[in-house]
Amino acid sequence: MHVCVFSLLLCSVSVALTVFNMSEEHDPCPLGYFPCGNLSSCLPQLLHCNGVDDCGNQADEDNCGDNNGWPHLFDKYFGMPSKDAGTKSTTCLLALVPAECQCRDLELDCNGAHFKDIPMVSTNATMMSLQRNRLRKLNADMFIKYQNLQKLYLQHNRIKVVEPYAFRGLYNLTRLYLSHNRISSLMPGVFQDLHKLEWLILENNKIHHISSLTFSGLSSLVLLVLLNNALTSVDDICLEMPRLNWLDMEGNQMEIVDNRTFWSCSMLTVLVLQRNRISHIHEQAFFLLRKLGELDLSSNRIEKISPDLFVNLGDLLQLNISYNPIQELQVDHFDKLHKLKSLSIEGIEIGNIHRRMFEPLKNLTHMQVFLFFFFKCQSFNLYLQT
Repeated sequence: MHVCVFSLLLCSVSVALTVFNMSEEHDPCPLGYFPCGNLSSCLPQLLHCNGVDDCGNQADEDNCGDNNGWPHLFDKYFGMPSKDAGTKSTTCLLALVPAECQCRDLELDCNGAHFKDIPMVSTNATMMSLQRNRLRKLNADMFIKYQNLQKLYLQHNRIKVVEPYAFRGLYNLTRLYLSHNRISSLMPGVFQDLHKLEWLILENNKIHHISSLTFSGLSSLVLLVLLNNALTSVDDICLEMPRLNWLDMEGNQMEIVDNRTFWSCSMLTVLVLQRNRISHIHEQAFFLLRKLGELDLSSNRIEKISPDLFVNLGDLLQLNISYNPIQELQVDHFDKLHKLKSLSIEGIEIGNIHRRMFEPLKNLTHMQVFLFFFFKCQSFNLYLQT
């Protein structure tokens, strides 16, 4: 029998890496995110090569020439047309352009122009960027003249109120960015004319209640980002969004995930619930999410995971349950996750951890551990020799 000279924490990491041959490398950003060059900030992978300087230093728009970035694959998979910037005219094709704005082809950039209202623009504009202005309210029929719009950027304004018919007539809109505003609620049907909308970004607002009927009309939506809002619960959130593929609800105030929360989300492949207040998850909460590829439950208040919670997630590739007060895991908790490649269980104090838990995970290539195992030193030596 060996003499244990390591702390329990170091021993636990050694066990995981020795027995399961996991990678010791630590990415600068969490799974699904990429670094902004030499900055410390990380952004979701979907923002790489999307034509917008989300990092602030253009790092997210580097290395886009090979068309192999995540957004290109995303667009290809869902049949979205890929726009080649090289085919666009460098001259302005809009007859009416405010002096504070810049124009290229049919696209209008009015960022930081101090507008308090939507400016008068030629109605054939296909893109309108009004970031970092002073908009406070989106009135009914505000954009009804701009039915050719495909992309609308309204980030970093002061928007508090979005009236029910604010987006009426935007039948061709595919991307709508409303992040970093002060929106607290969205009425049912507010997006009802946006039948072609594919991305809806609502992060960093103050939304505290949302109904499934809020999303009526969004039959083409594949990406919904509700990051950093104040939602406490949702009921069948995908009911009006049959194609929803990516749902990010990180940084809200949800406490319970019941069996109706994601009942109609059968097309979901990415579900992010990180940094909520979740303490209870119904055993059938993910029962119908058979196409789910990534599930993030980290940094919540989960003490117990139902033995059947993951039973139908046979396509799951990434699972993160780190930083929860989980007291116990069953030896067969991960048995059905045959395709799992990445498992993150950092910061969990589990006394019954056992090698048997990970044996069915034949495809596991990445494991983040740093568990606090409450074993005696002798137990570790025996475990390593098995």
